Amino acid sequence: MKTNNHSNALLVELLIVIMFFMLAATVLLQVFATARVQSDRAHLIARTLNAAQSTADVLCSADDAEAALKSMGYSEKDGIWALQTEDATFCVSIEPEPMSNGVYYHQTLSVIAGDGDELMALPCSRYREVTP
Repeated sequence: MKTNNHSNALLVELLIVIMFFMLAATVLLQVFATARVQSDRAHLIARTLNAAQSTADVLCSADDAEAALKSMGYSEKDGIWALQTEDATFCVSIEPEPMSNGVYYHQTLSVIAGDGDELMALPCSRYREVTP
């Protein structure tokens, strides 16, 4: 009888240890899955930030922003210039503000992820002097 009780206690201890390892493995799997999602999101933000900064640089240096956007593959719809990539959508809004000696262009470059979240918005302004 003592041997039977001892073997039952050993089986219960083994079951508890196995359940503990299963629980630990489940938690670790969730942690690694979350880390993978965050890593993918960080890579997406890094790639889109690089592309957005390049576009903002072109907009700041171009004399004609619409022509520059068109040459980069953007298309206009309802006053918003958009470029769809595999990862995100780049949107540029251009708002001219007439001044006494020229035009001040307020340009905003927004990057929207595939899931609809806005990743970033970069302001880019330029003053173009008009000669009388």
